[in-house]
Amino acid sequence: MNRFLVIGRVGDRSLHPHWLQGAQPLFDVYLSYFGDEPEKYKDQAQYYEQVKGGKWPVLARIVQENPEIMQKYDAVWMPDDDLLIDAHQINRMFQFFMAFELQLAQPALSEDSYFSHSSLLKPDAQSVLRYVNFIEVMAPIFSKACLAQLTPTLSQSPSGWGLDNLWPNLLNNPDKTAIAVIDAVTVVHTRPVGGELYKKNPELSPKRDVEQLQQLYPQLDIDRRSNKNKFRVYSQVSASALLSETSSFVVGKIQRIKAKLRSKNVPKYKSPV
Repeated sequence: MNRFLVIGRVGDRSLHPHWLQGAQPLFDVYLSYFGDEPEKYKDQAQYYEQVKGGKWPVLARIVQENPEIMQKYDAVWMPDDDLLIDAHQINRMFQFFMAFELQLAQPALSEDSYFSHSSLLKPDAQSVLRYVNFIEVMAPIFSKACLAQLTPTLSQSPSGWGLDNLWPNLLNNPDKTAIAVIDAVTVVHTRPVGGELYKKNPELSPKRDVEQLQQLYPQLDIDRRSNKNKFRVYSQVSASALLSETSSFVVGKIQRIKAKLRSKNVPKYKSPV
């Protein structure tokens, strides 16, 4: 058994086979297949199931029903199945996650990715890691303790919307070093936002989910339009220096703008299929 676990909700066009190439995986894999072909990916995972439904309701059930499995692993990654990355980079991602003693994180997005948040694009070649206040539900990495704390939330938004603003408000992060974007590792988001699971589950309602989530946590401000929830870089580790909070805030703003401009000049990923 490895120290880390990757849980993927995967369909017939899933890119997860790439996750197992390029190096010996230092992680185990739990595949939850939502397609129709019996046992299609069973030989590619330590844990396997075939079930219909949206990503987050199923992930919530997996975590809640298998606490003995979750407790075996130091960290768990829950990526969408349209993320392109190989085992070498996933190994590095987990290593950075553990080395910086993070609770919640994600890899950065490549410039040729489809994206909703330009702040999550890799800012420049020198950036190693940014301590931030926001992690997208597309590819969150949880520490064992963090996953245990946030498990109840996984079932509270069927579409996943709102969870990315809720999680930082629930975590204990007084020194602002618990949450980060790992810029040393990038993934390619290969498809436009929305994805196959939304098409197969039209009952999902992001707007309704956010409203219901706010009702569950009336004491918290989780409105993404709120100033406190706008993306912020608290500090940054680069290949040459550790930037202060003030410098990181300014540099982070500049980096986001430059990354967004660069991405406009980079063709989006085109699937060979």
